[in-house]
Amino acid sequence: MADSTSIARQLQAALDRHAATSDILHIISNSPTDAKPVSDAIVQSGAKLFPGAAVSIALPVDDTVDAAAVAHEDPAKAHAWRTRFPFPLTREYMHGRVVLEKEEIDIPDVPNSANKDSAGALNFIATGYRAVTMMPLLSHGEAIGVLSIVRLSPGSLTEEQMSLLRTFAAQAVIAIENTRLVSELRNTNRVLETVSDQLAKYISPQLYRAIIDGEQSVAIQSTRKKLTIFFSDIVDFTEITDQLESEQLTSLLNEYLTAMSEIAAVHGANFDKFIGDGIMCYFGDPHCKGVKEDASCCVRMALEMQTRLDELQRGWQEKGLIDRSFLARIGINTGYCTVGNFGSESRMDYTIIGSEVNLAARLESAAEAGGILLTNETYSLVKDWILADEGEAITVKGFNRPIKTYRVRGLRDVRGEAATNVHRTLVGMTVTMDPSQMTAKDKIKAVETLKELQAHLEN
Repeated sequence: MADSTSIARQLQAALDRHAATSDILHIISNSPTDAKPVSDAIVQSGAKLFPGAAVSIALPVDDTVDAAAVAHEDPAKAHAWRTRFPFPLTREYMHGRVVLEKEEIDIPDVPNSANKDSAGALNFIATGYRAVTMMPLLSHGEAIGVLSIVRLSPGSLTEEQMSLLRTFAAQAVIAIENTRLVSELRNTNRVLETVSDQLAKYISPQLYRAIIDGEQSVAIQSTRKKLTIFFSDIVDFTEITDQLESEQLTSLLNEYLTAMSEIAAVHGANFDKFIGDGIMCYFGDPHCKGVKEDASCCVRMALEMQTRLDELQRGWQEKGLIDRSFLARIGINTGYCTVGNFGSESRMDYTIIGSEVNLAARLESAAEAGGILLTNETYSLVKDWILADEGEAITVKGFNRPIKTYRVRGLRDVRGEAATNVHRTLVGMTVTMDPSQMTAKDKIKAVETLKELQAHLEN
């Protein structure tokens, strides 16, 4: 009968140890970002498996070793043991010795041990406990903490109990390392997100997404594509700069470029670069909607930019920032370009080159103040919905014959006829009028206003 009782106890103890380790592993798998639930589970299981003992997990903090979790079957005694922490991280104290020497200690009776007169032993004896067993929590050869069992009665632990503590220690290390790795991963991701957000401001959104999605390789390579290319700059910008202080000029220019880049993003332009007050962008790469649709998006973008610039300059004039018109010239061309990465393996630029790019730049310089000038190639793709007058042909290096151009006047209405609204921008003058919205009295008043303006011009 005695043997069966002993076997039953041993079996129950084995089942308890198995249940404890299983519970801790379950908590580890469900708490990958927080080591505390695992530490709490370990010390609470230890308190159940070692009745009367205080169980703790302690971690190095600067020049001390402080408790991360403490348990005892009596909460008051758990609190009393907790108040003993932190201990100095020195060999005079048992916790410090385990961390620094990275070795287990198992002292069956501290008052009768060889180092009973050390500061740590005297402090331990004052608690009323007699025996202590400590396991270093080792990770890559370094002690990152201590698992300890302190007992009121003297005596060593059995090898089976020591093996269980080593298992608990290994589980604690897993939890601490998981937490550290997840924390490092989160910090790395935050850094990458910050850097990624910053880099995204230096390249176009389309190119950025293509690189992130793996559609665009970062290698020196190029291809030929039919693109629609856009150039713009501010008329007489140098003279405007002479009127403004550098801070005012910077604010005004940034407001303008921000507004234009926002419009470009809405229409899907691949923003190539700012060139002082100038803008260069293109449609058809890295994503193409079709040559005709790309050209339409570009021209619609240009029209919206001119309208937005009118709004901006009226606001600047009302604030007294400028006393003259702030107008942009725009040139748009459609043709085959070489597009890709140019430069070296260590420093490259994703851009477009070729005679069609040069032609677009030449169109911009030939456009009227506040005007949009198209090549015949672009005009043929948008003529169904755009109103334009044929302009003077221009000669461009690299082309054997003069290039036919078209000056954009506005939009056609839904019937394909000229839209009723009229918009004109000249140096020193901006007029927008929609006769379809006017009553007969409004039209008479408009004529009187125009005659009044004419009188001002003739004086």
